[in-house]
Amino acid sequence: MIKTILVPVDGSEHSVKAVELASDLATKYGASITLLHVLLRGHMPDGLKKALDVEVGRREDSADNLVNMPQEIMARVGRGKDTQFSLEELDYIGKYVLSSVATICKEKGVTAIDKKVEEGDPAKVILKAAEDVKADMIVMGNRGLSDFQGILVGSVSHKVSHLAKCTCVTVR
Repeated sequence: MIKTILVPVDGSEHSVKAVELASDLATKYGASITLLHVLLRGHMPDGLKKALDVEVGRREDSADNLVNMPQEIMARVGRGKDTQFSLEELDYIGKYVLSSVATICKEKGVTAIDKKVEEGDPAKVILKAAEDVKADMIVMGNRGLSDFQGILVGSVSHKVSHLAKCTCVTVR
């Protein structure tokens, strides 16, 4: 039986598809969803910048969506990949991403949604979160917003699927 689904999200197209699938499963089985965003220190990946640009244009104003992201952060997002972000700014951006995908869950009928922002190695953080929330399933995108180095050392989804103690579903 599926009671808790962990969905790591990074703002990529694949992670949004994972949220959609997890939401369908959660609605069907009456499961809760835990959305997890792992903070990326330093530079913001180009893919996340593009995802934020699209979201700001697409979502209507609401307190839950955090659409009213402070202007100074949005201005820095628009400057490109040489911009450094503080941990506080990255935390805010992570909460923004989570609120955006939580809207998808709600639209699909999920009633129990938890949102977490954590820091650290993505695969390790995802595996620890799965244990902490006692996830029965992890649903994640097969490709995220990591750089070329991520391809060389192995993808997060590959590591998680091999090391997780619960069912893992990767979405393309």
